[in-house]
Order: sequence, then structure tokens, then C-alpha cells
Amino acid sequence: MSPPTALLTDQLRFTTIAHRDHVFLSPLSGPKVDQVLSMLELPHGSRVLDVGCGKGEMLVRLAGRWGARGVGVDVNPVFLADARQRAGSRAPQAALAFHEQPATDFPAEPGSFDAVLCVDSTEAYGGYRDALRSLAGLVRSHGRVLIGERFWRRRPHPDYLAALDLELDDLLDHPRNVRAGEEAGLVPICTAVSTEDEWDRYEGLYSRAVEEHAAGHPEDPEAESMWKRIRRHHEAWEHWGRDTLGFGLYVFQKK
Repeated sequence: MSPPTALLTDQLRFTTIAHRDHVFLSPLSGPKVDQVLSMLELPHGSRVLDVGCGKGEMLVRLAGRWGARGVGVDVNPVFLADARQRAGSRAPQAALAFHEQPATDFPAEPGSFDAVLCVDSTEAYGGYRDALRSLAGLVRSHGRVLIGERFWRRRPHPDYLAALDLELDDLLDHPRNVRAGEEAGLVPICTAVSTEDEWDRYEGLYSRAVEEHAAGHPEDPEAESMWKRIRRHHEAWEHWGRDTLGFGLYVFQKK
């Protein structure tokens, strides 16, 4: 059963506010992203799809530095407006297009992309393993898949699972994230795991943005609930998250 529309709308608004100051909507730094993008080894003019593209930063970097053509898909209109502005100012000659729609509604021909990206958006396909299978179908033979996913660094405390509204099996550990790609018929090329500094910066910006919104907009009927939610989130991160939750980027090649 799909979540109620009101719940999806509330979550979209919250994540838009929380990611106000982020370039990447995950615990990633620019140098790490550039290093991983270089492992896609794309020839000039390659065609790339970014599912859950957020603010479009990865596509803009691929277009500006490697001459890629690209399509970004996301359900967040605010992030897409940012993506279009980034593309227009930093890669104005690039053939980049951004579409506001669910990933599963985007009409993509099998094997029609040189590379497919899906970073922290695997829920668009129902989960990590389903995303791997779907992305593998969209990329050409010997093309590459870049996928970003959380993982358990250690077995999570039951209270942390409740705070995240997750079940233990909703995430894998790092080695099993790699193995899942192999099970989907892909060959692992490289991995990169977020550092504590990257996590601290991500979580700090995330909490600060929501707290500042709540303090600066007392007329917002959701301000108090947002403030309480971000305090619970931050406390759970400090108490359990920094030792329990990881994030990895995984580059695979299609056989």
C-alpha cells in the first residue's frame, strides 16, 4: 500500500527544508564525488541518467568536466529548479534535461544509457536490490551503474531502528551491498564510503536548516512539530547513528 498523499507531501516539504544548504543530498564531499565519477570512465558525449537527481550536481559535473549528455529525474520541484539553474550557469551548452516524475514513470528504453546514477534514491524502485536490477536493465552492455546506499556498520539498536522507522532487513552491510550488485549480474569496479567528517557536515547542515526554519517561521503551523522532529533525529544520530549507519557509493559495470 502506498503512503497517503498528505504524508508524502509533508515528507517532501521537510526534506526540502532540511537540505537547504546541501550540494549533495547525502554525506558526500566534492572531492569524493569527483573521484567516483571519474571511475565511470565515460567517453565524451556519453548519455547518462540520474534517478533521484536532487539538485543535479552530479549531472552538472559530468557535463562540465566530461561532456556528458544527461537526464535527471526527481519528484521534488524545488530541487529540480535548483538543478536547472546550476546547469544553466555552469554547463549552458550541455544537453541536460530534468523531469519531475517518479523514476518508474520515466520512459527509458532498455540499454539506452552509457551510465545510470541512483544515489540515496533506491526507494524509487522499492529498495536497493530492486534498484540494481532496474538500473542494470537501463544501461548498455559494458556501461556503468553508480548507486549510493546506506548500510549498517554494526547491528542497530532496536530504539535506533524505531527512530529511523526501519526494519533490520531494510539495509544491508557494506560487503552485502557489493554482493547484491554481483547477484544482479554486475561487476564491482570501486566503492567509496563516507567518512565521519562527511557525516558530521551532512547531519549538521540538515539539523541547522530545520531548526532555523522553525525559529524563523513561528507562523508556520508545522514549525513546532518540525523542531521536535529534528531534535529527535539529531539525538538519535548522536546516540546511535554515528557508530551504526554508513553510506557507500558503488560503481558496477554491466557485463
